[in-house]
Amino acid sequence: MNKSSVEAVDEAQKKQKEAEKKMEQVESKARDEKKRAELEIRKAKKEVKDRMESMKSIEYFWGMGYITVILFAIIQNGAFQNDFIDFFSIPFTWYVRFCEWLIYPTYDNGFNQKIAYTGGEAWVIRFLAIVAVLFILVIVMVMIVETIKQYKKMWNEISQMFLIGSLSGIAVLGDVIRGYLPVNLILLFVFVNMGIMLLRMYLRKKLDYM
Repeated sequence: MNKSSVEAVDEAQKKQKEAEKKMEQVESKARDEKKRAELEIRKAKKEVKDRMESMKSIEYFWGMGYITVILFAIIQNGAFQNDFIDFFSIPFTWYVRFCEWLIYPTYDNGFNQKIAYTGGEAWVIRFLAIVAVLFILVIVMVMIVETIKQYKKMWNEISQMFLIGSLSGIAVLGDVIRGYLPVNLILLFVFVNMGIMLLRMYLRKKLDYM
């Protein structure tokens, strides 16, 4: 191997080392840029998270304040209070009357006179009455459970808005509503929200909306 060949080899190795050095510098710079970008992304995510938590805190504060106002409106509204008590006392009264009727089962003879069942006939009537009541209660419970399941599936911010809105409207305008609609305000609240849920289910099925 002559001198020129050796110099050519050294020159090639030198250029290769310089190229490798430049490549390492480029890769190092790329790694630094990647780390810097990841750091900026983490900072941005943290800022967004902090803002979201702050917004949630503010929303929770105003939501609790609004609910407090609704509770004060309910306390002040006499019609709502009476209907709330009736919502539980009337079924209890029916239950007590049913138990009393089971002890002494009677029927109306058409002249506003109560005639008592006697002997085995009374036991048959008691059995049929208990079976009928239990059957009705089972159907009602199944309907309530299914309604709750469907309501959970439909629950979102729109449901929350309608729930709070209907409650506040009934609480504030309870006396006015009872002046035109002889219906228990608690039942009206339940029917309104069930109607909204059914409407949203229909719209979701037909129009893929809400």
